[in-house]
Amino acid sequence: MAIFLAYDGSVNGDWIARYAVNFAAREGHVLHVLHVETTDVSGAALAEKLGNIRRIAGLAEVAAEVDILPMRGGIYGGLKARLPEGADTVVVCGLRARGGRRGYLKGTVSERLLDDQHFTTVALRVVQPGLLGAAQRLLLPVAGHRPGVRAAHRLLALLAPALSELHLLHVVEVGTFRFRRLDAERAGALRHKALDYLEAVERDIVAEIDLTRVRVDAAVRVSDDWVREVLLDAGRQRTDLIALEAARASLSGGLTFGDPLEIIVRDTPCDVAIYRGPENQGSA
Repeated sequence: MAIFLAYDGSVNGDWIARYAVNFAAREGHVLHVLHVETTDVSGAALAEKLGNIRRIAGLAEVAAEVDILPMRGGIYGGLKARLPEGADTVVVCGLRARGGRRGYLKGTVSERLLDDQHFTTVALRVVQPGLLGAAQRLLLPVAGHRPGVRAAHRLLALLAPALSELHLLHVVEVGTFRFRRLDAERAGALRHKALDYLEAVERDIVAEIDLTRVRVDAAVRVSDDWVREVLLDAGRQRTDLIALEAARASLSGGLTFGDPLEIIVRDTPCDVAIYRGPENQGSA
């Protein structure tokens, strides 16, 4: 995999760069840092920041190769013109540091990169900069389908060297009216069926990715609100990082302030990575 960092020169971007350096240390030991010229940061300030990324990368035995790019119809166009197509191109970018009325993802360059069909994108919100991009406890919510899980496997492979715990979570979501009337027997049947599925996902992951030093567990919840269950589980497990797949339907329809991704990113107790692979590589 080739690791590209879409770097905006902000403090938030500096934190996200830590993840990109760690990913590059796992894959090929080269980090391609892409910065599109804007008036936000330039000159000596940008040179100092880029020098700091090179220093951090050097400590991890990673070569940081910097490209200063012109805009091509905007920042996204400048990045897009430089990025090679293919599932093994991994673009690391950031969400807004503060959401406000705009939300964390809606209308950002990162949203457009996630919606692109030509490479793998990992968009991060860092709330624990002290982790230095090396999450040890990962929560991976798993959807109820298995068409390939390729993007999730790529992200797990990049995170694996630092991991000590991997928690797989599948939420069987039922309507509120039905949930309130669900008896223990029916809830147990739903949970049992979902656990069979989740254990198959776990076997696929362990067969492909070296997690011999990682404690892996799987949990199923039956709920009328999967977002709430993800946030509760993150707190319960003292999670360092939640990894969420960005559904194409959500992106193509335009994210709203009440979108599940926005809610989790807003209310998260830990770092969040939103990931997507190319359309023809399957969904995680």
